[in-house]
Amino acid sequence: MKDYKQALKKTLLCMAIASVGISYSALAADTVALNITGTVKASPCTVDAAGGNINVNLGDNIQATSLTAKTGSTWVPVTISLKDCPTSTTQITAAFSGTQAAEETGLYKNTGDATNVQIELQNVATGVRQGNGSTLIAPVVLATNQATYNLQARAYSFQGDVAPGSVVGTVQVAFTYQ
Repeated sequence: MKDYKQALKKTLLCMAIASVGISYSALAADTVALNITGTVKASPCTVDAAGGNINVNLGDNIQATSLTAKTGSTWVPVTISLKDCPTSTTQITAAFSGTQAAEETGLYKNTGDATNVQIELQNVATGVRQGNGSTLIAPVVLATNQATYNLQARAYSFQGDVAPGSVVGTVQVAFTYQ
């Protein structure tokens, strides 16, 4: 009987130890891994423009008769300057957007009352139009921490037969820093 009692004690002891292990694992929480990602972007520069706007005056003396089909007025220089760029920013991409003229891709719609007139914006260095959806990259000059876009704008007529009136348009420029 003594052997039976010892065997019973050992069995109960083993069962007690086993039940502690079972209850511990039953109470254990599921584990989860946190996968953390992100992107460090270059810091922005300061656009050198009063109030965040650059006003371009095409002038008050554009002759309607001079705007024949596929011609434009005199080019007016437009400079967009960015300053105080962080040293980690090496180039800036400008993305141009505005209401595209129905007459031709690359021109902006004139919302003024001169008829058959559109607005043309062009990169001075390449002669390429900077129409709706176009981009332009400028390097940041490390010695000055500045970047500059040299553009030019003018009134343009795709079809001619221009009627006098105002020329008005807005082009938004969004910057991405690299």
